[in-house]
Amino acid sequence: MPSSDRRARHSVDELTKQLLVAAYSEQDPSWIDEQAATAGERIAQAKQAQPSTAAGARRLSDAVVNRADPRRRTAGQRFVFGIALATVAVVAAVLGVTERQWVAEAAISAVGIGGVLAGVAVTSVGTIVSYVRSRRERVLSCRVRIDAPFGVDIGETVRLEGERHAVADPGVVVVRIKNTGGTAIDPEDYVSPLSLHFPGRTVVSVDATEFEPAELQKVLAGLPEFTIEQDRVKLPMIGLRPEHSFKLIIVLSGTKPGSKHQVVVEGGLREGRITTREGKQKVRPETLVWGGLTAICAGAFAVVLLLNNVTPFTRLPEGVSCVPGSLTAEGSSAFGRAATELAGTYHAYCPETSIRIRTPGSREGLERLADAAEDGTRHLAFSDGRFDEPQFRELVAQPLAIVPFTFVASDDVPVGSLSLRDARRIFTGAARVWSDITANPRDTGEIRVVGRSTDSGTRRTLERHVLSSTPGTQVGQVDPTSDSCRDRRPGVPPGLPIVCEQGSTGDLIDRVANLDGAIGYADVSDADQATGVKKINLDGYGATLGDIRDHDYPFWTVEYVYSHGRPEPGSLPEVFTTFLLARESSAVMEGFQYYSCVGEMGALCALR
Repeated sequence: MPSSDRRARHSVDELTKQLLVAAYSEQDPSWIDEQAATAGERIAQAKQAQPSTAAGARRLSDAVVNRADPRRRTAGQRFVFGIALATVAVVAAVLGVTERQWVAEAAISAVGIGGVLAGVAVTSVGTIVSYVRSRRERVLSCRVRIDAPFGVDIGETVRLEGERHAVADPGVVVVRIKNTGGTAIDPEDYVSPLSLHFPGRTVVSVDATEFEPAELQKVLAGLPEFTIEQDRVKLPMIGLRPEHSFKLIIVLSGTKPGSKHQVVVEGGLREGRITTREGKQKVRPETLVWGGLTAICAGAFAVVLLLNNVTPFTRLPEGVSCVPGSLTAEGSSAFGRAATELAGTYHAYCPETSIRIRTPGSREGLERLADAAEDGTRHLAFSDGRFDEPQFRELVAQPLAIVPFTFVASDDVPVGSLSLRDARRIFTGAARVWSDITANPRDTGEIRVVGRSTDSGTRRTLERHVLSSTPGTQVGQVDPTSDSCRDRRPGVPPGLPIVCEQGSTGDLIDRVANLDGAIGYADVSDADQATGVKKINLDGYGATLGDIRDHDYPFWTVEYVYSHGRPEPGSLPEVFTTFLLARESSAVMEGFQYYSCVGEMGALCALR
């Protein structure tokens, strides 16, 4: 067959007849037609995924031979990956059995719920991304449909038209080339060209046929010719849209009947693969893994939700017992966020109990508790520091945690640290402009003092332990001169500082953040969560537990939980107070930089 005609389209029947006529020119046409019909039946069987009945025919392996694909794992890598997964499963099972109490406690906490929910989200996204990527992957299928010697009974050599030499042990290979992926394959997507290697045999000719769609024949005709290298056929880098395909019919010498012959598919695609599998791969293993992880996380999330709506079947942690009913705990706004978290944790263990948290301020919380004498079994109060006034003589205080405070200032304030003397000057009204503190005449901005009201336990801590130089005494914060914290009230002399008061820690921080030259004070936890303010050190030390213990940092107090008289054993106020001193609560409070008055912290709490 002339090389110039190699791209001409032929049907398989026509090619078979041409080969038979060239080999057996002396035979009559009826014999040629009979042999061609037999070959057609074999090809039809191959199209139905049945092996050819010709001698030497064989089934091809479905293994992918894509030497340019870097993502394929070796058997050793798969073994290591399997061992790692098995190890994780065994460790999880052991922990689930030996540490089931800890697992249950962690699961019903806010962190546990958030972690499992995050796991569901991550694995769901992984499943979707893996599925979408598999649908969009470039996949070029190169499936060998027929590999068999010519089924002739006379002689073992043929002479093809246009060939000088006879073809010894002739055979034919039919290959289907198809884009079975979800993305078009362009010529530049080839890492290395698609090649068919026939070890031990010699390629005689190659033809392209059965184009789908028919326009693909014109595309192929405009590309360089197939390259024949003894036992290898190298295809040009042809672009294929999804589902586009064509067939190759390759005539070989050396296809001996009864022998097994190999066809090696070589080549590589960028962000894709070349495969010998037929049809599309339904679901990739990676997608199945992600889907399995999603199912596991979703199941775990369902169990966590169940545990948060029914009493856990495991034993409650030490210090936690459940009493049905409702309880109101109110007072300190500085301790409000921590109190809310603690109430939520207790409710997670005891769903039939409702703990309501209100934060009107330490004094007001104590006053409401004192007024609730007839219903004292349903009330508690939180206070920053002790209130030993006569009106609270019926109340019993239980030290709960160390609460550090810090000064907070707007970002434009020209200091990052204050001496104790300067802090007293600012909050007693002795300093009016920032140059009074920095001694820099260019710092002419007015000092705007934002303080808490007299009901605040935080303010009492400032007056007792920062503004006062004598233990046991109290020096009052400067009286307010402004309602807006921006300008003085009408009639206030301009020589007085601008001072205003806020009813809660949150309001104070917001006001400081939005005023030039403003300074106030708050607990460390709320200050760290805020934006637009900076913390101001005192005598070079910060509001840390280490500086409190080792350097006598003064601006801190003890948070107390107050009850109306001593709670009755087994009552809800008694079991909730016990819970507040349990290990679970200590961990929650440390997250807010409060330190429980248990163990070695008890001696430090006793100092206040």
